[in-house]
Amino acid sequence: MNRNYRTPSVDREWSNCRETHHAVAVAIHAIADSQRSPEAIWESPTMTEWQHVEMAVEEYVREGDFRAEPDGRYSWGQETVKL
Repeated sequence: MNRNYRTPSVDREWSNCRETHHAVAVAIHAIADSQRSPEAIWESPTMTEWQHVEMAVEEYVREGDFRAEPDGRYSWGQETVKL
């Protein structure tokens, strides 16, 4: 199966200090580019960026990159990605 999202290496400190699930942090970094940094996406995601992070986290869990959370909730600072 073709993957839609890459899985960049992200320092766990980046996700820990932002109170963000590591799968979400990886997804944020995966969609970041020269126009929108990971920090900008984390702080103020567009609707499209939020949707891409959700889809990436879902793919990461499905493909075994990350363990599924029992409640389907993945923290993004004060927000939550729900699968």
